[in-house]
Amino acid sequence: MRIWLQTVLHRWAGRVFLLTGLLASVLVGIWVAASAPAHQTAAPRSMTKDNRLVAIRGLIEGAHRGKLDSATMQRITAAIINTHRDMTTESTAGNNTSRWLYAADSAGAGMLKTARYIVVPDENAFPLTAPATKPHPTAVVQNTVPNADADMRSYVGQKTCQTCHQQEAGNWAHTIHAKIFGLHPRDAIQAQGCEACHGPGSDHIKNPADLTTIISFSSKSKTPIAQQNGQCLSCHQGGQRIFWHGSVHDSNKLGCSDCHNPMANFGSHGLTARESVNETCFQCHKDQRAKFGERSHMPLLEGKITCADCHNPHGSTTAPLLKADSVNELCFTCHADKRGPFLFEHAPVRENCLNCHTPHGSNFEALLTAPRPLLCQQCHSQDGHPAQLMTAGNLPRGPMPDPRLLSTSCQTCHVNIHGSNDPSGARFER
Repeated sequence: MRIWLQTVLHRWAGRVFLLTGLLASVLVGIWVAASAPAHQTAAPRSMTKDNRLVAIRGLIEGAHRGKLDSATMQRITAAIINTHRDMTTESTAGNNTSRWLYAADSAGAGMLKTARYIVVPDENAFPLTAPATKPHPTAVVQNTVPNADADMRSYVGQKTCQTCHQQEAGNWAHTIHAKIFGLHPRDAIQAQGCEACHGPGSDHIKNPADLTTIISFSSKSKTPIAQQNGQCLSCHQGGQRIFWHGSVHDSNKLGCSDCHNPMANFGSHGLTARESVNETCFQCHKDQRAKFGERSHMPLLEGKITCADCHNPHGSTTAPLLKADSVNELCFTCHADKRGPFLFEHAPVRENCLNCHTPHGSNFEALLTAPRPLLCQQCHSQDGHPAQLMTAGNLPRGPMPDPRLLSTSCQTCHVNIHGSNDPSGARFER
């Protein structure tokens, strides 16, 4: 009986304790809700600015104490947005209350010191005082034009250009520039089409006869060559054009449009002014064109190489615009067997390939500058063999043909004339 009574008392004591705790919690909650300040609830838009700042501060301080849930975050966000909207409206009406997050009035001073992580952006980048319209990333940017009034010009659009320049527009529509500018422009300038290269056309429409109002690329152009090339180099800079400034072509006032025609597809690639790179170069380099017509020549006319395989027309560290630091280095890119190193080296070969060969064409075999053995005897006239200087008269067609020049030459014995690695090859015999 005693054990049963103790069990009942323990059960009732636990229930009473639990009910007492629940009742106390309810009473505390009612008291907190009744005495809670305005900053513990959402900040309605009907509140004044000062009271709203206090409410925001209370919400943020609650978040700092760990009382952060989705509902609290929504209330904080709504309060800040509403306050920002009201401050913007007041600023627009003439009350300069920008940067309200750092309140300077008596009621709100220092209220947001616990929320310094809410950074106010720079007013030039994102003004809080007025909803100013910012330019779109593809907004029109003025291009360089020939005269000082460039900033007063405006773009008229590619369709306006096509009303007069229909033939040019038709030819240009098939070029790579038209495809890039029209389908995938890289910036706002390229998106302007024709005016991306020629500059804004508003003044050109007013007076088409004045060639100074537009950037043109022709022999009649009033635009300086430097400015014409500058338009091209604004996109085509770096890479192979890194040495353009100061190169022989730049020094001779050569324009990009002298070699390239971006308005039509005349060549297979590169928008060259002629059908090929070679024909484009031959416009000026007539002597080299004649050389390629000689009996022994580089296989350029046969289509195996081009001028651009050896030369960089846009600039180089060498005077003839070579694609290497020296003539030998350029020749070794194809003639690697002549590179060496050799145990016995031939001095004129190591110095310069052009001592014996001409690069474009020759009427002698293997692009030699003179026939053998006359070429060798320019240096070895009295060396070893009978001291008889072979001249042109000793050739088979000369007045005094010499048997040593009939179907033979120095290379009949000195076969490794470019260098030898044989221990007994000091004279390049083997």
